[in-house]
Amino acid sequence: MRISKIIPVLFLALVHTIQAQEAVQESSQEFWPEVDVWWRVSPHWRFSVFVPVSRNIDTDYREGSIILQVDYSWGKPKGFIIPMRLVENDSNHPIKANMLRGGYLAGRSIDDNGKSFSENTAFAEYHWRIPYKGRLLVTHRFRTDYRWMGSDNDFSARLRYRLMLEREFVFKKISFVPYFNAEAYFDTRYAEINRYRFIGGTSVSWSSLFALEGNFTYQRASRASVENLYALNVILHIYIKMNKKVN
Repeated sequence: MRISKIIPVLFLALVHTIQAQEAVQESSQEFWPEVDVWWRVSPHWRFSVFVPVSRNIDTDYREGSIILQVDYSWGKPKGFIIPMRLVENDSNHPIKANMLRGGYLAGRSIDDNGKSFSENTAFAEYHWRIPYKGRLLVTHRFRTDYRWMGSDNDFSARLRYRLMLEREFVFKKISFVPYFNAEAYFDTRYAEINRYRFIGGTSVSWSSLFALEGNFTYQRASRASVENLYALNVILHIYIKMNKKVN
């Protein structure tokens, strides 16, 4: 599908999602600060640690997680090559067309030591990256979550698909990367697609070691206690670089 056709489809999906149901349930507004640390150990392998926190602005309820990940990337994409700074803050690293990621997430409600919420999730992802003219990068992400929830460790699984569009702009050695993505979740507990998430934002990189990212999230979840979620996400990225260039 051409990019000129993808964007209208995403917009119509967003409008349809917001207007689909007549009955509007409870909404919430949240703030999501996060710190991500990335460590590339070879041209193909990378490790990362994410520490996100969520805070409900109205109730002050908070949840925290730690996420451990390992990535393996390979393959040159068709078409032109653009700097990996667009994705990994490293202008010496060319984009690879494919990436596999595996990881583990441990999450808890903060103030009550996990009594309200606890989750342990093992997950696997496949990323397919396609660069287009005009420094536009399109990424298809397919993800599977294997989840153990609550004190009883109830097991369930989710299948997720995300489409992401991003483009880098460079002004006086400062990189700006605006992006938009849309994601659908299929949950085995309900045997249906019960969640849609739309995110728009940008990252700013002024150093090879740091980047700051901000975005706005709208999420509609038909089976959650809160149907409409609006969140502001602020992320500090820290990059641990190797001493030599990777190609």
